[in-house]
Amino acid sequence: MCLSLAGLFVGLSANDQRDQQSSQRAGKRLGGKMSAAGQAARRRSRNAGLETPALGRIQELLGTKSPGKAQCAEADDGECGEGEGLTDGPPSTQSEVSIAVDSTGQHVVVGFNDFRGFDNGTNPLSVSGFMYSDDGGATFVDGGQLPSPGTDAIGTQRFPQVFGDPDVRYLGACNFIYSSIILTKFSPTTAAETMGVHRSTDCGHTWTGPFEVTAATNPNGFIDRFGSPVDAADKEFMSVDSDTGRVLMSWSNFTNPAVVPSAPGGVEISTTYSDNVMTATPPTWSARRVVGHDEQDGQSSIPAFAGRGSNNAYVAWSRFPLFGFIHKVAFARSTDNGATWSEPTELSREFAATDQILGNDRVNTSPSLAVDTSRGPHRGNVYVVYGNNNTFDGADVVFQRSMDDGVTFSAPIYLNSRPGEDRAQWFPWVAVDATTGRVNVFYYDQDVDASGDVTAVSWQYSNDGGLSWSKPMALTARAFHAGHGNDTGQPNLGDYNQAVARQNQLFAAYASTRQVGFADGQPGLRFTVPDVSFTRNPPQKISLRQGQITVTDPPSDRRKGRHDGEDDDDENDGVVKLVKIPLFNYVTNPLNASAIRNVEGRLSTTTPGVTIDDDEREYRTIAAGQTKTEDGDYVLKLARSFVAGTPIELVLHVSSEEGSTVLLDTIDTGQAQATQLLAENFDGVAPGTLPAGWAAVHVARANGTPNNIPWTTSNSFCGTTSNAAFHVNANDVAMPPAPNQARFERLFSPAFDVPAVSSYVTLDMDVCTNTEDEPFFNVQAYDGLVLRITDLTTGRVLRSNLAEAFAKEIRTGSAKHYPKHFPRFSSAVYLEDMSAWAGDSHGFQHVHMKLPGMGGSRAQLRFEYTQDSAADCTFVRPGTSCGVMVDNIAIRNVVLGGRP
Repeated sequence: MCLSLAGLFVGLSANDQRDQQSSQRAGKRLGGKMSAAGQAARRRSRNAGLETPALGRIQELLGTKSPGKAQCAEADDGECGEGEGLTDGPPSTQSEVSIAVDSTGQHVVVGFNDFRGFDNGTNPLSVSGFMYSDDGGATFVDGGQLPSPGTDAIGTQRFPQVFGDPDVRYLGACNFIYSSIILTKFSPTTAAETMGVHRSTDCGHTWTGPFEVTAATNPNGFIDRFGSPVDAADKEFMSVDSDTGRVLMSWSNFTNPAVVPSAPGGVEISTTYSDNVMTATPPTWSARRVVGHDEQDGQSSIPAFAGRGSNNAYVAWSRFPLFGFIHKVAFARSTDNGATWSEPTELSREFAATDQILGNDRVNTSPSLAVDTSRGPHRGNVYVVYGNNNTFDGADVVFQRSMDDGVTFSAPIYLNSRPGEDRAQWFPWVAVDATTGRVNVFYYDQDVDASGDVTAVSWQYSNDGGLSWSKPMALTARAFHAGHGNDTGQPNLGDYNQAVARQNQLFAAYASTRQVGFADGQPGLRFTVPDVSFTRNPPQKISLRQGQITVTDPPSDRRKGRHDGEDDDDENDGVVKLVKIPLFNYVTNPLNASAIRNVEGRLSTTTPGVTIDDDEREYRTIAAGQTKTEDGDYVLKLARSFVAGTPIELVLHVSSEEGSTVLLDTIDTGQAQATQLLAENFDGVAPGTLPAGWAAVHVARANGTPNNIPWTTSNSFCGTTSNAAFHVNANDVAMPPAPNQARFERLFSPAFDVPAVSSYVTLDMDVCTNTEDEPFFNVQAYDGLVLRITDLTTGRVLRSNLAEAFAKEIRTGSAKHYPKHFPRFSSAVYLEDMSAWAGDSHGFQHVHMKLPGMGGSRAQLRFEYTQDSAADCTFVRPGTSCGVMVDNIAIRNVVLGGRP
């Protein structure tokens, strides 16, 4: 029995599961510990001396395109534009967000990974973006990317180059600093991956730098046989001592254990500090200190000063007893303001790592660390939050505190709504109000839906030093699809978000998405989402959210009364709709669960032509974990002028004894009138052949399988006798390293044209899969199928859009979205970090998609099969047949009209 199933309890140690069969034991090479920006920088540094054409390939991997590749003919299939390739950064994405706020709360500076820098042709490259506000966050100015003087060159590439992983800090007056990974010239033909700092003296409007953090540049001093530095710096954070102005930085130094045997795991958690970061040109940095270097270290170290006259400083980081499966959090303390460090301790027992998350490219259990620097009663307390998946619902947010200067910590407690039952919460960040001592925690949260990629940002706080907590509340007004805007680059939502708390207000910055259409971002290669979002001083809300809204027509006898939608005597009368809006009391965590009493709802709308006759309803008492529908219906009346197909925006104001909340939702109107554009059931050809107009395409790369196993058709998989498109999950190549069976095989449909008048396009099909997935987790899988829809429209850039990047709705059987998600895995022939149809589907599942924004487009379906370097479905389900099958494909154009 898989341990991810029933019978797991909160207190279960992940160590108890080491005997569980895991695909890690099949020789998996899961993606490394290095951040996405770090990997891109590392690859760039290793190829710094190469000239065209080799540089063209490096630029392709990094996401930068020469003008000749921006638009290309369909004949260039497989190598046409970034949308067709596999890249490490999705340009136009803005994510991995850092924030700093001045003491007045008026000047806000936000940093982020800005992959526009890959596309804008700048030399030297910079992908560290910034924006600033001088009115407390009411408005922002997009500053573009941080500058670099480009005073050094290797071939045609200018250096230093700025590679993201942002961290922004405030140093008093109007002074801010911003750290990033940078590449600096190391020799005439090689570059070093190190850390750099920019500084601003005008509240983030302009920046100078980068200034190299010399302590992070190849600190062990070794070079490889090509003359390149052995060490590479990755994932830094900073802290500022408010007493002295000292800036402390920690990072992961990736090295080679063969030449640095003191780091058997290849990573050294390192620190350095500067006392003149704003005054010296360049700033000087202390000698590096190695805080952690055992085989399980680590990544995502984060430092914090105690301040307020204390000489204490702290650093926390992730350890990996079994990377990607079993994690821990390590901690060290300094009593001399970061000059020296104690031996590391561990804050808890081993725990299960975060599962893959639908719609989200990157997962981690990275800790966030903060110290109470207020003058309040909890001054000096140390707080840590991180992801923990011991309940196997994806991940929960756990909190620990120290009340004795980091000597000991409390046991972990769960903060989120329904630990073990509320799906994934991830990327938590803790911020302590410097004025009041309030402890704030915020994080991504998929508790908002029972399945799928719909995501919110939640936050909660403690006013008593972490002893008791508010219920989790929505920071975002609306939930969003995590997968919108996603492509074959990664990560789409970054690796972290940040917040600052001061003057009893929370300033939170994070990546989010909005609904986009098929042609969003054209004629560019990318979608315009994800984007940076900012929230200041979020209102407190009660723990209620709306359930599934139902809309019905009134009984026929009501048409003779005041809700008569057919009354010709009143030109304002129109269609009447009855609306039920159930409310769910979503918090059952014993930490703060309670019934909510005297609940009342008042419904309004912002949509012209819609009025609400019966707008107030009672819900009375809603117990913890209970969903309850209002007494009676809300009654909507649509004017005769209302155009069918117009969505109706609903605003539900909910009040109770505990407080209030405002819930937003949208209901569709109109009757669907569908026209078929493409249909294929594959029964018109013999098994083993494809219908006319369908094509199998093999993607060949040097580090993938030499075997071409194309898509075909079969009538002997998944219990069917009907012919269908099929690709085998093959175990046909010897174990890695090379060659291996990693592959990327494609099935192209005939092109189809969508009429200009289109409300949306639907795609229906039946999918069956039996591929290798991960029995240790519920979502992670290794081999399977994704769908991209290629834009072939004349006048647009040819690009292949992931269906999840713009779909308004994806359903697989009774669940939303895709069922599984691939992990990070470094291979040019593997679709890493992507949601997919994979694992055991338990027979055919009907897939339904609603695809907006396709009117006037010429498009093509591209079924993308991928598998990693080792094993197939028989590793987890011996004796079964392995593969993926697609059948009964139907594409229809839908126009909404008729009666609303």
